[in-house]
Amino acid sequence: MRESWYQRVVVWFLASLSFACLIGQFYDFWSMRLFACWILIPASVALAMIAWRARSQSPSPRSAYVWIVHGTIAGVVAAIAYDLFRLPFVLSGYPLFAVFPRFGQLLTGASATDFGPLVQITGWLYHFSNAAALGIMFLAMVSGWRRLTLIGGAMMWAAAVEIFLLLTPYYVYFKLKLPYSEFLALTISAHLVFGVVLGLWCWYVIGRKGQAAGVAVTR
Repeated sequence: MRESWYQRVVVWFLASLSFACLIGQFYDFWSMRLFACWILIPASVALAMIAWRARSQSPSPRSAYVWIVHGTIAGVVAAIAYDLFRLPFVLSGYPLFAVFPRFGQLLTGASATDFGPLVQITGWLYHFSNAAALGIMFLAMVSGWRRLTLIGGAMMWAAAVEIFLLLTPYYVYFKLKLPYSEFLALTISAHLVFGVVLGLWCWYVIGRKGQAAGVAVTR
């Protein structure tokens, strides 16, 4: 599939629907469960199909295959680093992981008192879905492949996403029992960690792919 500006837009838009699922819930535009079943899952299938069609261009860091497949991997790896950074605070009593079962309850239609395995697994899967979406969206936007572009750009992207989330009712909606100033400091620092890891992973993987394909990738 030939790279083009509209292909970037389509991939970016399809990935962004993971976040739209949650944002719409905040403003009562739709329920997460309805959106996930009828829009998010088909959009994920569409991304998989686009990646499959572009698989022959996989050595090129500017193909939809790389944006989707490596964007997904980079996003998930960055999310693991993000969660590991927050884990010591969680073990100290900060409710930073409390939103994950809430995601699961909203997606499965479970009651607010249901914290069973299905709710927990679904909530964590949605968390990593958002992380994968961030990776895909980032690579779909990037036009340069230098280390500074990828690492610096990923940090700015992660910070921009966090600022956007802070403008939504996220904190109030989930009733986080944490002083807002502490929540702000922890969530911004964690997102910067996400951005650094996302950028490093993309630079390392895309750099190797680009060099193998004869694409100039500078350090």
